[in-house]
Amino acid sequence: MAGHRAPTAPARRTEAAPTGTRRDLLALTALTILLRLPAFVAGRHLTFDDGVYGASAVAMRAGGQPFRDVFSSQGPLFLPVVWLGDVAGLRTWNAPRVAAVAAGVALTLFVYLTGRRIADRIGALVAAGLTTACASILWVTGPLAADGVGLAFAVLTIFLVMAWRDDVTVRRGICLGLAVSATLSVKALLAPVVVPVVLVMIAGRRIRPIVAGATTAVAVHLALWLPWGPANVWDQSYRYHLEVATDRTPGANLAKIFRTLVDRDLPVVVVAAVVLVAIVLGRRARVPAASPRLVSPDLLLLAWLGATVVVLLTEQPMWRPHVSQLVPPLALLAARHRPPMRWLAVALVLVLPYHLDHAWGVLHPSDYGERSSGFVHQLQALPKGALAISDDPGIVWRAGRRTPPDLVDASILRIETHRITARSIARAASDDDVCAVVVTSTVRWGSFADLPQRLAGAGYEIVEGNDRASRVYRKSDCSPS
Repeated sequence: MAGHRAPTAPARRTEAAPTGTRRDLLALTALTILLRLPAFVAGRHLTFDDGVYGASAVAMRAGGQPFRDVFSSQGPLFLPVVWLGDVAGLRTWNAPRVAAVAAGVALTLFVYLTGRRIADRIGALVAAGLTTACASILWVTGPLAADGVGLAFAVLTIFLVMAWRDDVTVRRGICLGLAVSATLSVKALLAPVVVPVVLVMIAGRRIRPIVAGATTAVAVHLALWLPWGPANVWDQSYRYHLEVATDRTPGANLAKIFRTLVDRDLPVVVVAAVVLVAIVLGRRARVPAASPRLVSPDLLLLAWLGATVVVLLTEQPMWRPHVSQLVPPLALLAARHRPPMRWLAVALVLVLPYHLDHAWGVLHPSDYGERSSGFVHQLQALPKGALAISDDPGIVWRAGRRTPPDLVDASILRIETHRITARSIARAASDDDVCAVVVTSTVRWGSFADLPQRLAGAGYEIVEGNDRASRVYRKSDCSPS
């Protein structure tokens, strides 16, 4: 029996609250909020997703239900989280972004707490600091995005994996199942987090925790489908993505990953490079002794990172925000094997000007340009209670208007899968409460050659813009209820 209990020693070593943890958590929370405050208060939508989910929150305020009314391409837990953030923000203009900032705080703190489990205090602070300041993370936890919320749950899962890797009981298996379910119920693309969970479960060689964890994960995930209609969730969260076909190759995805890391996340790339040099030269911090077998922290982190890279390389299509998934595992590996602090300090000082320049768009967002400002003013001049639709729903949100719930997501993928057509747009525009249509892009609604004619038939006239891909249409006789 004594031999069986020996692996629990690392857990006893980290049971007590490490020195300075509370102070570190408070400081990291303040830093995370401070970095995201400019994005939170920005008067324009900062990304397409920011506008889509802002418009979704407004639609839910009016009683729209996810999937049943409000179109959602994410998992069944995401829009409820957005709704909770909106309520917590008192349903003010920027309240939908509360969920994003809260996710940023949670993500940063879970990275730190994970770092304390597998490295020293300085390493944990380095990992959390890199995570909260990298632009890929800033772009998904300041502006509203499913990636940031999902990553917060994913890193919670990794924290539990590291804390319990030597002894997974039935109760802990259930908790891991809940964490996995929450992650995948926000964004299925974060499935690589399952790999380290499986490794820890297998290493435990106990059937009951494995069964408990797997059953919990599947049951809770499917239970979250029930309030919105399983057929709706399957159609919008899964089949919709499977219908998309692109000619993107793994090589093209790899190039995009590399460009995004250099453009947005150079600090973590440079730190990872310095760590590799330190390992080669034998100049790295002493880390806690790793457990052998499948529960080594290095192996678990590398398995998570490797599985994520594979998913990103094969994703069709892959978007730049998805690269944010690589930052936490890279930062935690750097924490575990950090080189002398003076090496890190020199590297970060050298890269700081480049990073600030490339992250400035989210650290200090600009206002709308002349064209978008004109669109917003046109929508603000509509009668009280008027709805509007656009191929960039954020324009409608920032104008203080509501979008019909099925059109809160007007992405190009819905056009490519024929879920949005010129006919469906004209039909939505014919609703008595809809008074304006804004077209902003040649690859979205500006690509419909017959849309102007259809809108004219529905009683619309052009009030701004001459280009077919940059116009505001207004219903000549609109009296919303």
